[in-house]
Amino acid sequence: MIRLRSLKAAAAGLLLAAAVPLVGTAHPAAASDNGQSVRPAMGWSSWSFVRRTPTEAKIKAQADALVSSGLKDHGFVYVNLDDFWQKCDSNGFTVDGYGRWAVDTAKFPDGIKGVADYVHSKGLKFGFYVTPGIAKNAVTKNTPIEGTSYHAKDIADTSRTEKNYNCKNMYYIDYSKPGAQEFVNSWARQFASWGVDYLKIDGVGSADIPDVQAWDKALRASGRPISFALSNNLPIADASTWRKLANSWRTQGDVECYCGPGSNGSGYPLTDWSHVSKRFDSAASWQPYAGPGGWNDLDSLEIGNGDQVGLTADQRRSHVTLWSMAAAPLLLGTDLTQLDSVDKAMLTNDRLIGVDQDGVAAKRIVSSGVRQVWSKKESDGQYVVALFNTGSSGNATVSVNWSQVGFSGSGDVTDLWSGSHKGVIADSYSATLRPGETRLIRVKPVNSLKAAAASPGFAVAPYEYLGWGSPQNPTSVMSATGVKWFTLAFILSDGTCNPKWDGSRPLTGGSDQSTINAIRGAGGDVVVSVGGWSGNKLGEKCSSASALAGAYQKVINACKLKALDIDIENTEWSNATVRQRVVDALKTVKANNPGLKTVVTFGTTASGPDSTGVDMIKRAANSGLANDVWCIMPFDFGGGTTNMGSLTTKAMEGLKAQVKSAYGYSDATAYTHIGLSSMNGKTDDSGERVRVADFKTMLAYAQQHHIGRLTYWAVNRDRACGSGTDGDACSGVAQQPYDYLKVFTQYTG
Repeated sequence: MIRLRSLKAAAAGLLLAAAVPLVGTAHPAAASDNGQSVRPAMGWSSWSFVRRTPTEAKIKAQADALVSSGLKDHGFVYVNLDDFWQKCDSNGFTVDGYGRWAVDTAKFPDGIKGVADYVHSKGLKFGFYVTPGIAKNAVTKNTPIEGTSYHAKDIADTSRTEKNYNCKNMYYIDYSKPGAQEFVNSWARQFASWGVDYLKIDGVGSADIPDVQAWDKALRASGRPISFALSNNLPIADASTWRKLANSWRTQGDVECYCGPGSNGSGYPLTDWSHVSKRFDSAASWQPYAGPGGWNDLDSLEIGNGDQVGLTADQRRSHVTLWSMAAAPLLLGTDLTQLDSVDKAMLTNDRLIGVDQDGVAAKRIVSSGVRQVWSKKESDGQYVVALFNTGSSGNATVSVNWSQVGFSGSGDVTDLWSGSHKGVIADSYSATLRPGETRLIRVKPVNSLKAAAASPGFAVAPYEYLGWGSPQNPTSVMSATGVKWFTLAFILSDGTCNPKWDGSRPLTGGSDQSTINAIRGAGGDVVVSVGGWSGNKLGEKCSSASALAGAYQKVINACKLKALDIDIENTEWSNATVRQRVVDALKTVKANNPGLKTVVTFGTTASGPDSTGVDMIKRAANSGLANDVWCIMPFDFGGGTTNMGSLTTKAMEGLKAQVKSAYGYSDATAYTHIGLSSMNGKTDDSGERVRVADFKTMLAYAQQHHIGRLTYWAVNRDRACGSGTDGDACSGVAQQPYDYLKVFTQYTG
């Protein structure tokens, strides 16, 4: 059975940041388990700019702008219609035949579903708005509750009026009465039928906990995944309740200043510095409650229209820096049809977006007058540190000791706004900041940097495939070459979301387990590789990230792994949805298996990752996946007479540049997170040869830069061909046994 390590180019994918499971510092255990908002939402909301005059045309225009500006490609995917979509009369909201708010068809002639359908046609998600209670008009008319024998008067508590910012005249619902939950259910079903992906319930306070519980139940039963957001200025005393029931909650009042020249203070400016800077204290107080599935919502992000929003460029950078450090939703409130070039650069800085999407809410570690420092530790051991001058006048020098951040000694610093590497800085960091200015850095402790340099065992770990290609006895290979680790291939799907060796052999109890036991008995260890070019892929057969993570976990448990290789090729690689699923699943297994090393192995061009590879790396970085090694397979270039060693180092430099850019790493750190998996001898392309001399070039490159992985495909092929020419069992070139491996085992990490 021929199983060539093929490396054909895959189709380019969109740079979309989709929902991903996140990990970080500890967070409250009682989180909503509705499966939504596993990272903070990103998109646009109508309130700040459109305010009280939303129309179908305005919402569509903003959706168009999200796409045409490229913001969608950086993860801004929600288009949220806020208040004033409803129709009112003198008694409050007009209602439909079941007592639910009626749509103002003068504003929305195609109805809410028409708008949602348009938003979805752009590859975006649609958000919507409601407040607790039941309308006075529903009670006056005593409208029936859909699907029941009950009516509005049966469930309304007319002695109490709910908070509402538009038509008013909303009564509390008495949830002890039959029909109350069914009324909310009917409303949720209606929203689901319209295509709502995100629902904001506004005017919520402690007295509305029964409403929040009812809406949580209703949305879960609606048949549509809907992210559930609460607003506004919720009491922190009930924080654990909000976290259990919802996916985000507004921690303060509105960020808008209502100081514009229009009615009700509409128009520019949208906000001012005092409304933004007040968020520093609330973000610090609410920090312990943020985490996957539930986020502290600091309100809209007023960036996009330059200085006219009411903030200087420095203040706007501080605005988005605080939101990102807090892992808050990034919901723009500006007019995206008039996007300012300075602001666009802020909003498309993937290093900043990655800080928001890493799933870790930063702690405030310095608060001294206008001087503030916030810090968060990410799952790869690096720290993100933000320094602020929150004053409105005068420069301030802001300093922080690394011991306050969480480590001692020196740190390797990268500026995340500019992407520039600042080098190794000892003991502390300082910046003199203009009023309202920020400095955002990623710092890796130098001791950690040294530790991150690959151990030769894990780094070299040559592939050996046990089910075909006349595999050698691994312990004999160990004796002959000194190698300690092997990468055993491949784990595939058995046709379902269930992993097996080669898709057919059991994970435990067979010859594969015996091989692993023998390697460990001889003082070695193994990486297990999932995927490859042929066969059924788990990434495709598992329908969700959680299911795929479960399949990976079965392999980790069965083989007692310290390292896992995801070799993503062929149809699994070309499918953007599957690539995101792999990222999501790896986030979960990294969270559930502290210390587990993960490698993502994929194809490349001679100059580095193609557009699909770039997409994969950016997806992971934006999602906060702290992958240990990005490993390319630098062969199948089609150059029979070329120097494959030189081409490999060129491809590796291209890989390093992409990993550095996506993660904001320094050069030194980026090298420790990249690797290569070459192919010895004849490759899949006729005439192309990777010679022992090329392996020596690769070794020299690895020794110079301390890369994370230096391996090849495969031990089975590391011998001359005999009477047969099986490409899985021999190299196809003249050599002595293990000539190639003996080069790579010289790697010292």
